[in-house]
Amino acid sequence: MRAINICYKVPLGKASEVEEVLKAHAEHMKANYTPDNPRGDNPLDAYFTKAEELNNPTNPADGKTGNIIFTINEKWSQPEHIQAHIGRTMEAAHFAKFVSAMQDYGTISVMGEIFYDSNQ
Repeated sequence: MRAINICYKVPLGKASEVEEVLKAHAEHMKANYTPDNPRGDNPLDAYFTKAEELNNPTNPADGKTGNIIFTINEKWSQPEHIQAHIGRTMEAAHFAKFVSAMQDYGTISVMGEIFYDSNQ
């Protein structure tokens, strides 16, 4: 199995802008990957997260950085499904803002192989 994992580190003052872009991507996914999708290329799983960044992840008492961490996590059964998804996303209305957010705030972008899955 393959995965797309993107992480964004966003200053609190810009977090709502990035969140809106990620919500647009979520809507794009909902519209393109319906349960009755005849293409058969739905992601196996997809979820987006949001959390305040801690100064010390092992000790929350050390406070927060003032940044928000967003992640996009998508699990796909076939590499060609990822490529098709990227192609559809490039045609979506939110794509320019999606790329801009990734360029401005993306810290990690991985399109890799899943080597552990608790559901397997």
